[in-house]
Amino acid sequence: MREEWGRLVAVLLSRFRRLDLVEDALGDAVEAAARTWPADGVPDVPAAWLQTAASRRIIDRLRTEAVAQKAAPLLVVESSRREGARVMADPGALVEDDLLRLVLMCTHPALAPEAASALTLRLVLGVPTADIARLFLVPEATMAARITRAKKRITGAGIPFGVPDASVLPDRLDTVAQTAYLAFTAGYSPGTGPDLLRAELSARAIGLVRVVLGLRPAEPVLVALLALMLLQHSRRDARVADGRLVLLPDQDRARWHADEIDEARRLLASEALRGPVTVQSAAYALQARIAAEHAIATSPDQTDWERMIVLYDALLAVAPTPSARLARSVAVAEARGPAAGLAALEGIEIPSTHRVAAVRAELLARSGDTDAARAAFDQAIAACLNDVERAHLESRRAEL
Repeated sequence: MREEWGRLVAVLLSRFRRLDLVEDALGDAVEAAARTWPADGVPDVPAAWLQTAASRRIIDRLRTEAVAQKAAPLLVVESSRREGARVMADPGALVEDDLLRLVLMCTHPALAPEAASALTLRLVLGVPTADIARLFLVPEATMAARITRAKKRITGAGIPFGVPDASVLPDRLDTVAQTAYLAFTAGYSPGTGPDLLRAELSARAIGLVRVVLGLRPAEPVLVALLALMLLQHSRRDARVADGRLVLLPDQDRARWHADEIDEARRLLASEALRGPVTVQSAAYALQARIAAEHAIATSPDQTDWERMIVLYDALLAVAPTPSARLARSVAVAEARGPAAGLAALEGIEIPSTHRVAAVRAELLARSGDTDAARAAFDQAIAACLNDVERAHLESRRAEL
């Protein structure tokens, strides 16, 4: 379902042009699969089964609507569907990647960039609403309402679900880049569920950026973003061992993907990042340079934490986000001790995440305040919705 969701949405939308029906029908099809496949066996082509089941549900719904309205006979409905297929079609000569086509479809300029990104993550990639909320640092209820409003905006404004060609890319480039990085983050660090990472989702996001970079060579925001993604993705095989979280200082660096690190460092040294860049490009480039500091250190002890603090200060001057402040507090603690880290942590609040409490717990434990550390671990455990991370926090709590 994770791999095929976006393609199935595109196929069903191109045929039926009804977002509300497509989402409901596809959800029903997945639910039916969960009930019947364990008993009947998995079909030879699972995606085709889901598409057929969803199509039948949409057709049933259209027939029901046609009967109720009495003014929309089935012949007209069928004609409308065929017309919709023509509207959705494009020559395919400029944008051949299905994922990019879907992202461009969802990033219509009538939608605010954040709403477009959230809608893309939910509709195209099937990222849970709770995880999207965490990415945007808002409560889940707020994000659910935002996605709902975006859908209504598309319907109410009559925005066609036509897949555009690459001519619209320059106007939507920043939103596409933001969406790709959010998708990558949803795979790199899922906020919910049993997996510490969804490497296939992160890889698809990287593939999307490569496709767009092929259309817009030397675009600074894409060069910086690809470097950042590659550096983070390069550590995927070392982040989990026997189902347990492995923190960065404890990772086997021989399992890091050296080819991806080398490519990222070449990107950071490229001409594209030597001239004036946008704020978004600078933020990606600075995050990539921070990740590169880890990559070039031969061991945790060789990490230049003071340089990391300088880079985080530059990042905060460009993009002063709570997440960047939290990461900076960790660097301060590594460079100057847990007391300095706790001081840097003061005043940081990130809704719908356990990470602030988890960092506070670790720093309190290092400083010897065991009672306060246990309380902070309890707070982090209660807020953590990812099974692997929660198990790690519970293990650290038990050690105290």
